Amino acid sequence: MATKIPDSPRPLASVSRLSTQDARGPQTQAKNRPISFKDGFESSGARPGSTLPRLPAPPPVLSLPAPTTPAPTTPAPLPPTDPSKPTEPPVSSDSDPMKYLEYLASDELKGRNSPSEGLDLASAYVQEHVKKYGLVGPNSNNPENPFQQKFNVFSFAGAQAEGAAHGAAHGAHKEFGHKTFEEGFYLDDKMPKDTLALLNRQYESTMKASGQALVPARSGTQRSVEELRQVATATGQAVNTMAMLPGTGPHKDEVIVVMAHLDHVGVDRQGKAYNGADDNASGSAVLMAAVPELAEAQKRGELDRSILFIWTGAEEKGLVGSQYFVDHPIPGLELKNIAGVINTDMVGRWDDQRLSVVDTNTKGQPNYFRDVVDQANQQLADPFDRINRDINVYRDRQDGASFGRKGEDVLFLFEGLSNPNGGGDLIPEYHRQDDDIDKIIEDNGGEKPRRVKDLMVNVINIAANRTTEPAEPKKP
Repeated sequence: MATKIPDSPRPLASVSRLSTQDARGPQTQAKNRPISFKDGFESSGARPGSTLPRLPAPPPVLSLPAPTTPAPTTPAPLPPTDPSKPTEPPVSSDSDPMKYLEYLASDELKGRNSPSEGLDLASAYVQEHVKKYGLVGPNSNNPENPFQQKFNVFSFAGAQAEGAAHGAAHGAHKEFGHKTFEEGFYLDDKMPKDTLALLNRQYESTMKASGQALVPARSGTQRSVEELRQVATATGQAVNTMAMLPGTGPHKDEVIVVMAHLDHVGVDRQGKAYNGADDNASGSAVLMAAVPELAEAQKRGELDRSILFIWTGAEEKGLVGSQYFVDHPIPGLELKNIAGVINTDMVGRWDDQRLSVVDTNTKGQPNYFRDVVDQANQQLADPFDRINRDINVYRDRQDGASFGRKGEDVLFLFEGLSNPNGGGDLIPEYHRQDDDIDKIIEDNGGEKPRRVKDLMVNVINIAANRTTEPAEPKKP
């Protein structure tokens, strides 16, 4: 892993803040440009077989409220346009997460199940966006499309109630998040031993809960990958979508991972979608909205470390996409290169003055993100009134847990529970078909996702540029 800073409080490096006002000013976005990141990463230029279909602009679903930042009384003069070049939207337009949330939570994507055509469309939509800002497809293991990491999803034969594959069983799921491999998993012959052991335990738990007999291991106490494959049902291929923004400083080989799960739970038996506006079109849209501002910072040479964006698949099956990524590092990016992980999930609802976070390790001790979040919040023009830290019970039920078990420092940004001061219940619409964009607009007019994006950009900026102490030499 990359060099860490100690958990005890210490001053953080002073970095220039990307403010809400700057992000929404009349700037124009940077043109696409090839960026290299070490020898293992591919250019963002076109590759044979990797061209994505041109996607239409997201269809209007509702009339979305505009950001509340007041417009200047005298418009700034615009630079002269060249009619021979395409007109590009200003960065401020692309920095509003509600723009992306509207499409990701639309009926067209049919609940973004893993796997599904809807999830593939969502992945293509994300890729078009990051390519526009010159981000790099880092997965050279998939030369046809280095912006994707594909994996097969399985479930245990007969273990789920009839109709679960169509989303019908998800309506009763009221406890936030999933344990690893709770409803699905991946299988391959290179699965690490600790992951295989975890899957064996999950198999035994699943069979016991469903009243089915266990198939004993042929030798020893643990079933092999091949033995598990014989009691599993393949459900199809899912995908992690990823993009790299290379750093420009002396720590550019270190990476801050920023992630959100792109999938949801699909459709019911009648084909009606669970749109998952809050869960997790909101977190996915926040990541997309952060790309333009961070790309501008990188262009100015203000990102020391690199940023890897990951929109995971099959989170709703049991953190499958994040576990697959951890078990299958892409070339040039192993766990030792990771200098922190930020996961964003369900950040659209309630009022826009509070947010809940998990910033502790597996022992419940604060990690370095504790100070980073507080500093990032104070940099906002209008800081959150309340940063609640009472949701450690969810630490192992979100994608960041796949990294936390490997010793990485993880920050989990979450919308919080019904009590503004901490605690309470999940949104009533959790895993229901009325988790739609209108609920977010009713709660806060879209300001909650916008403010979370502003906070997250500050957090990334600080984490990417922080000063660290040299790591202690390893004992022989």
